[in-house]
Amino acid sequence: MIRKLRQRPAPPSLSGLLRQNLTRWVLFPSLCFILLLGGYITLEKTKDFERRNIIIAQSLSKQIVSHVADAENALGSLAQTMARYDDFWFQTMLNNFLQSAHHMERLLYLDADGKILASAPARSELLAIRQFIDRVTSRPSIISPPIASPITHDMVVYLGVRGPDGKVLAGELSMQTFQHHLEDLLPRTEGSVVLCDTFGNLISHPDSNRVATQENIGHLPILRDTLEGHTRTAFYREHGAGYIGTVFKIEPLNWIILISRPVEEVFLPLLGPIIALLSLILLIFALFVTVLKFKLNRTIVTPFAQFTDFIEQATRGHYQTAEKRDQSFAELAIIEEKFSEMIEQIARRENEIRESEARFRQLVETIREVYWISDLADDSVIYVSPTYETVWGRPRQSLIDNPESFFLSIKPAHRLAVVEAFNTLRLEGFEVDEEFQIVLSDGRERWIRARAFPIHDQHGVRVRLAGMAEDITGHKAEQHALLEAKQNAEAASKSKTEFLTNISHELRTPLSGILGMLQLTRESRLTREQAEYIDTAISSSKVLLNVINDILNIAQIEAGKLTLNSQPFPTHEVLNTIYRFFRHNAKSKSIELTIETESEFPPILVGDEVRIRQILFNLVGNSVKFTDQGHIRVWAGTLPKRRDDGTVDVLLIVEDTGIGIPPDKLDYVFESFTQVDGTFTRQYQGTGLGLGIVRSLVGSMHGSITVDSEEGSGTTMYVTLRLGLPAKGSVPQTRRMNEQTMPERSGLSILLVEDDRVNQLAISRMLEKLGHHVTCADNGRMALELLEGSRFDCIFMDIQMPEMDGMEATRRIRTAPELADVSDIPVVAITAHAMPKDRDAFLEAGMTDYLSKPATFHELARLIDRLPL
Repeated sequence: MIRKLRQRPAPPSLSGLLRQNLTRWVLFPSLCFILLLGGYITLEKTKDFERRNIIIAQSLSKQIVSHVADAENALGSLAQTMARYDDFWFQTMLNNFLQSAHHMERLLYLDADGKILASAPARSELLAIRQFIDRVTSRPSIISPPIASPITHDMVVYLGVRGPDGKVLAGELSMQTFQHHLEDLLPRTEGSVVLCDTFGNLISHPDSNRVATQENIGHLPILRDTLEGHTRTAFYREHGAGYIGTVFKIEPLNWIILISRPVEEVFLPLLGPIIALLSLILLIFALFVTVLKFKLNRTIVTPFAQFTDFIEQATRGHYQTAEKRDQSFAELAIIEEKFSEMIEQIARRENEIRESEARFRQLVETIREVYWISDLADDSVIYVSPTYETVWGRPRQSLIDNPESFFLSIKPAHRLAVVEAFNTLRLEGFEVDEEFQIVLSDGRERWIRARAFPIHDQHGVRVRLAGMAEDITGHKAEQHALLEAKQNAEAASKSKTEFLTNISHELRTPLSGILGMLQLTRESRLTREQAEYIDTAISSSKVLLNVINDILNIAQIEAGKLTLNSQPFPTHEVLNTIYRFFRHNAKSKSIELTIETESEFPPILVGDEVRIRQILFNLVGNSVKFTDQGHIRVWAGTLPKRRDDGTVDVLLIVEDTGIGIPPDKLDYVFESFTQVDGTFTRQYQGTGLGLGIVRSLVGSMHGSITVDSEEGSGTTMYVTLRLGLPAKGSVPQTRRMNEQTMPERSGLSILLVEDDRVNQLAISRMLEKLGHHVTCADNGRMALELLEGSRFDCIFMDIQMPEMDGMEATRRIRTAPELADVSDIPVVAITAHAMPKDRDAFLEAGMTDYLSKPATFHELARLIDRLPL
């Protein structure tokens, strides 16, 4: 079809045909001719009008200037004449002059102070002249703008001259004379002449009432736009009528002449020929269109009308393909075909949009959240989902009618923050995620979480805002309940920690006395049987102390106060210590105890040696406790994976052939205060704290613990610890004191402040056994009194005492002026408070060092050796 069309000569298109036959040959030439002819005639008529008016204005200007000049000269001569006569002749001379000068309305003769000497007619009014008398000079001149005369009420201009004797002669120059001259020169049928000053105040006008009421015409554009010293002809409107006028300025007087005529009077004679010519052109155009109609009706008009009907149907949403028909207008056929293809594409896209909109509505109208869209241009709400009525308790239409109701429903305490967040979204495009409370119409309150974000057009410009809001009242209630439960749990944990700490303190105090007395008794002369009894009692006391230490460890772990002290330490010495400690117990049960390391196990590692010992003590101790025959094997090595941060993963394996752990108890054994066998008939004793402490210590060292056990066959514990590698050249301190090592210092004078008599006796005797002199005080106040009169090398200070505790006593020693001589004396806290936070608090209070009860000979000796004496 397209190939056949291209073979035929292309017929003229609709746009080309109309352009050729209508625009080119009829409309455009006709319009141009009419416009040019009308413009030329208007221009010539305007120039002729201006030339005529300028001649008239120049003539009038000369007469007006001559008239005013004659009046000024006559007034000057009269002033000189009157100066030569006395007062008797003033009135006569003014009357005679007024009779000969018909253009004067009134004459006044005044002295230098403004007093009237004579007037013609004889009147005493000075209502007008007084405001202009200061302008009078020795030269006759106009001293006022046009003003109504107080006598005749006609428009006048005051002329004035000051005589040689200082007296003033003034006259009212009538404006009626000017109007008569203007009317004589230019009759009303030829136009009107208006005389005014530069401010637009009327001096002369054909309508005398307008002059009498002092109407101002300064607002007329033709006057406002007049250039200084130039004549201007222009069109203007006044009182709803159109005029054409010429403005001429009278230079000597600074007045303006306006000569004007109504527009229709000037240009009406020109309209007849122009209208006739236009009618002829329109007739020719009508004939041409009639002839052209028959020719184009079949080729253009009918197909185009059908195509237009097809377009109208498409605009109404009826997307049907145009019927194929013969078209002699080829361009229209091509357009129609392309338009049909476009309509098909639009129909497909509208179906897709309709389906997408249906899916969108199904989604947003079924979800629990409120979904909304607003226009950024006017903040109007375009759409809001039905869930709004359920959540807000208000109809959707109320939000569409008043978008501000969204913010008004928010509680005042939250409203400002939400408004600021949405303003930031509108101005800067930052997304909103706010939680706030709203008040429903029935007074109920709900928690809402609102999220909003901008929508951009294809150019990246923000055009809309969209958002979702959900009711989180239940979630908030759950959060509040969880928070309350958490606070209750923390309070319970804190209470438990405080209870364990208090129990530890209360147990350590008597245990300190017991262990101290046992150690002192052990140093006396005893029989073998007595020594055995004492050693057994000391051993039992140390077991009890270990239990108390385990309780403190649990309290530290649960309070989050567990701290690690990483230092280089020799690994083989730690393992040897474990072996020496448990070999006797293992041997007594005929159990083989072996400790092995891999060949490349590092001899020195960086970590908390005390905590690593504690882990091994608990694991090996459990193996010894629960193994009655067979062997216990401890192996230490490193995992093959190497790290770049200077650390290494150490693997510790503790294997035994003991009773094993049932599968359902594997996780249970790591809980604090629990044991596999918790009955009253259990065979193995213990507190159940050991493995719980081990798991917490392993976790704090970024490690893990795994258990592999079979009931009745034994248990294997796998522990990994992340420890550091020492820097090159670093050597750990290996010097240690045993209980048989004597202290390096002796003979010190020590003040012991302790309220418990048993502990006071035990500690003082132990210090004396170490070679020191001890003085005792029952509380802090007694200690301060002893310090004022005696000299001591150091002080061992208990914390919890009556009258004055150890913390307050230490602060007094450090700050009291009367104790300035001993303010730097070393003060050692020796107390049953054994938590890390307690140690920090004692040191912050000014104490030098810290020792927890019960103390041994070895601990006392080592502490005294490290004091800064």
